[in-house]
Amino acid sequence: MNRLLAFLLSAALILSCTACVGPVSAVGGGTDTSSSAPSDHDEQLLHGTHPPRDDSPSEKGPEKEPVTSREPETSEPSSGEPAVSDPGQLPAAPESADGASGENAASPESPRTVDPTKPMVALTFDDGPNAAYSDMILDILEENRAVATFFEVGRNVANCPQPLSRMVELGCEIGSHSYVHKDLSKLSAEALMNDLAAADQAFIDAVGFAPTLLRPPYGAVNSAVKHDTGRSVITWTIDTEDWKSRDTGKVVSYVQSLPGLDGEIVLLHSSYETTVEAVKILVPWLIRQGYQLVTVSELMAYYYGELLQPGQFYGYTYFTTHGRTDTPLALPEPEAPAGSEPSAEEQPQEPQESQQPDQQAPVEGAAQPAQPEGTAPSAPGEPSEVSGEPPADEDLPVPEKPVIPGSR
Repeated sequence: MNRLLAFLLSAALILSCTACVGPVSAVGGGTDTSSSAPSDHDEQLLHGTHPPRDDSPSEKGPEKEPVTSREPETSEPSSGEPAVSDPGQLPAAPESADGASGENAASPESPRTVDPTKPMVALTFDDGPNAAYSDMILDILEENRAVATFFEVGRNVANCPQPLSRMVELGCEIGSHSYVHKDLSKLSAEALMNDLAAADQAFIDAVGFAPTLLRPPYGAVNSAVKHDTGRSVITWTIDTEDWKSRDTGKVVSYVQSLPGLDGEIVLLHSSYETTVEAVKILVPWLIRQGYQLVTVSELMAYYYGELLQPGQFYGYTYFTTHGRTDTPLALPEPEAPAGSEPSAEEQPQEPQESQQPDQQAPVEGAAQPAQPEGTAPSAPGEPSEVSGEPPADEDLPVPEKPVIPGSR
């Protein structure tokens, strides 16, 4: 009996064990596939490693995951990691930004060059120098590694010579705008030469040389002004009328509205704060548009393929009948040292005898003809017939109303 009970208990135990083996093996097969997958996924989420090998998600995944994984580790790689992750993006932005404000800004010590194949425009400023605004304009040009041409009034040069030395140092060009802003076309031949000689002397006293470039006030010319002064007489192609509107927005919008500025000579004035504000906007804008800012002489040589000649007139007709040349010219070397010597202030008399012998004739006469300049104070009244706007102050330049059309 006991043996029978023992046998039955053993059989029952065997049956119960075989019944459990099936469910256990079935559950074990499920865990082999389902439990391992979640564990790998959890590791990927926790460690940011072993992402799915699909090309598209893997490219995006590593870019985002290292950022989140590095956040808690900023104490150690904070200085190094931005330099690693940003070099592909952040440094590129500053470099392009510098390039937008001026390609030369990246290498401030390199000499400024002009590419004759690229667009260029010449900004010109009349009626200076102005004790406040001339330096402001020069600040803008220097910040953008740009240059311009300044047609200065001799009387203003005598009263405020300091900006001219800086113009020379920055590589800008200086031209004469007469001595007291008279309408040169209304002067006798003798009075014309006396006026220009007095202006020459003011320039020589300021920077040691007299300019060979002349812009007649109001653009008013006759045969004598065009061909008998021994200067290269040049006007402009675009008149901003900044003297008339004295409105920064109008000046900026007008220039920016023009279909193209390649080869143009833009007329501005150094006498108004509104013009300074306009220049602050226009200079970097022009550079971003791809224009090289050049002097008048550079524009004539590189764009029009002509060196400015004495006794020649370059006015509206010239610019409407000439375009970009296929054979740009190089400017003569002697002109650069004469106009760019920083020590010109210390040696104002030496160039009078040695560096500028061709201009000695009008310069020598400046001392004596200066006496007939006693008629100069009446000059502000004369131009009022041309401009229709007499000056508010005798010491201020007369607002300029061009005779030559302002655009092509």
